[in-house]
Amino acid sequence: MATRRPYLLIVLPLALAACGGSSSSKNGGDLPSAVQKTLAQGSEKVGINGKVDLSGQTLTLDGNGAFGTKGGTLHLNLTVPVLGKTTVDEIVVGKQAWLKSALVGQKWVPLGNNPKALGFNAQALVGVTPATALRLLQKGTATRSGDHYDVKLGQTTGGATFNSAQAWVNDQNLVDKVKLDFDANIAGSGKAHSVLTIDYSDFGTPVSVAPPPASEVSG
Repeated sequence: MATRRPYLLIVLPLALAACGGSSSSKNGGDLPSAVQKTLAQGSEKVGINGKVDLSGQTLTLDGNGAFGTKGGTLHLNLTVPVLGKTTVDEIVVGKQAWLKSALVGQKWVPLGNNPKALGFNAQALVGVTPATALRLLQKGTATRSGDHYDVKLGQTTGGATFNSAQAWVNDQNLVDKVKLDFDANIAGSGKAHSVLTIDYSDFGTPVSVAPPPASEVSG
């Protein structure tokens, strides 16, 4: 089991992240103001689609969830080399995250304050949420390219190096799609290269999130 866990935890930053992969973006406004307006909405539903390359093997994922200013939840479908398909649920409250999957037992595993809970340092994998993905756009250099913006990043945050991004702005001047390219150092497993697409929708949707009950959390 220990040799399988690194594949599983790679999905955490994808946290977050995101219905589909399609978007009706029309690039209706400039990126800086669109990012600010999108963050001001306070909450949104998200869809995730991504691919992670690690040690010559590729993990793919898709999922959905909802996030607000205090955190959110994700349900992810994974295709893991050798293991096949599985699901992962994640709860994020502030800077704390919990993971639940049949691959690691029936209880939630806390990660935020105990990055080695699953046997290796997963801290680099819990930092990408829909909001942090938007804030990354504010730190880069954006260039208009057809119906989207290309954003040069180069920031390193929490052990992950964000190389570049693409962002789409709709006719309400809201960012409704972000594609991130980044590398995360996975202790004991080398560097994982990830490409993650996050779709944003239903801005302002009510989001209620709380830590899992103590009785359901792995000791």
